[in-house]
Amino acid sequence: MGLERLKRLQGLMQDKNIVAALIMHPRDVFYYAGTAQPCNLVIPARGEPCLLIRRAEDCVRRETWVENLLVGGSLSHVKGVLTDLGITGGQLGVTEDNLPAAIYKKIAGTLAPLQPVNLSPLLLEQRMVKDAGEIRALRATANAFAAAHHTIMAQARPGVKEIELAGMVYSALRNLECEGISRNRRWDASLHSEGIICAGENTWQIAGHAMTITGVGLSNSLAWGPSAREMQKGEVLIIDLGFNRHGYHADISRTYVLGRATARQKEVFRAVKAIQDRVLALIRPNVAARDLYEESEKAAWETGYHDYFQGFGKMKGHYIGHGLGLELDEPPTIDPHTDIILQENMVLAIEPKLIIPDLGGFVLEDTLLVTADGYELLSTVPRTLFEIELT
Repeated sequence: MGLERLKRLQGLMQDKNIVAALIMHPRDVFYYAGTAQPCNLVIPARGEPCLLIRRAEDCVRRETWVENLLVGGSLSHVKGVLTDLGITGGQLGVTEDNLPAAIYKKIAGTLAPLQPVNLSPLLLEQRMVKDAGEIRALRATANAFAAAHHTIMAQARPGVKEIELAGMVYSALRNLECEGISRNRRWDASLHSEGIICAGENTWQIAGHAMTITGVGLSNSLAWGPSAREMQKGEVLIIDLGFNRHGYHADISRTYVLGRATARQKEVFRAVKAIQDRVLALIRPNVAARDLYEESEKAAWETGYHDYFQGFGKMKGHYIGHGLGLELDEPPTIDPHTDIILQENMVLAIEPKLIIPDLGGFVLEDTLLVTADGYELLSTVPRTLFEIELT
């Protein structure tokens, strides 16, 4: 699979007249070379790629499928490899979306007259469609959400702090070999490894990080996620969990009530599920991703809750989902502006939310695989409003 990924990228580079690519970010190196150790990967548009090992040579040699390996990861080593390949001018693909400015400037200076151009759109386009190994990994990650759900059902009680419950969820996920970090491509994105867990008044607090339910966090330094507030009987409790097992992410949300749900709470959740059902019914290859968002808007209006769809007032998120893979938020972002067409073996998160002040946040998010004739839910926990029995 790894060599096929490299050949596919080379074909995309040829179409754009990119003579070579320099891949430095660990997630991208892992995708194309099978190792996340410190390395730089040089990929000519034609010919054999070269992996330059910066550190941990023995580990890299065990892990990678790239055959041409050299020790030394400086830009002078990169220039030497390119020169040996006869590549001394033209367009050099680099991932402008995640390279620090200082490194970008060094590349432009050291590798001149090669001209850096943005490789990220080609790379991310390729990564949108998953291969068989990635699908197995994503299915295993999604299955781990059941442990978080069972923990909440067993441990969420009045008087328990949100942060205490979050710690229990974290432990359950780690026992299933989930990594203690959720990776984001955005340079300014941070998320707790146990996701967003909040109850009561915190479920309708919205920050600017995602423009949807965020909780309030523990301090202004990261003002979203679980707080030290104690949960109360009758409150809505949500978990919005973006998590990572063996490098691959799922994103799943469920809504709970501490005790018996009221008629109004049940009504609002039914509206959330109706919106998600409408979106799911459209999913299949060759459908425009923007159509999913437009359908979610129509469904929200029909439920009578559009004013609270994906937030309220000025704090509304204008999207209904996103891609998943080696990072938590990958293309496509399913919004009214995307021009991406759904393809078989894309993996998406579909996440309608109704956020109503003084009542609660109601969330239903599922990770799914686009199949030849529709979709497969990778989330195994039922799509219902859960009532936590109190004794």
